[in-house]
Amino acid sequence: MPDQKQKSAHQPTNGSAVKHLTVSGPAHRLVGAEAARLGLTRTEYADAAIRYFAERGLNPVESQAREGQLIMAEVKRLGDRVFSYLQEQERGLLLEMLRFQLRQQAVQEQTLRVVENLLAPEGGEALHKIQQKNQARIAEAVAAGMAALDIKALKKTR
Repeated sequence: MPDQKQKSAHQPTNGSAVKHLTVSGPAHRLVGAEAARLGLTRTEYADAAIRYFAERGLNPVESQAREGQLIMAEVKRLGDRVFSYLQEQERGLLLEMLRFQLRQQAVQEQTLRVVENLLAPEGGEALHKIQQKNQARIAEAVAAGMAALDIKALKKTR
């Protein structure tokens, strides 16, 4: 069949001579049908298909299996990145929630001690000293709680 349509932007214009290939009958029919569907000549279609496989280093006989593997590898890589990001976000949230909880618990304990000491007949100067001690104890309790975790991943997010 003649393959002499007008040259389009898809066909190489470097003046190279057209060479002939032998293909099976079913492949020839597929080339003709796909080229017609896309508005290309058979030569343009075959050139583009050959360049596609050559530029990507793909074996056209194994292309379906290889493309599937490449797609699955990319999906897995993206999934791993999303999961890693979510883990990092979760660590940061959990660390802050834990820090807040430990502080609240320490404040509550120290408040109870202040109330107990207020009931004692000691006066204002003693109350000021008690408050200073309580602030130091709260800081120590939070630090001790955080140190008890001893999880390296949590410490990274600080």
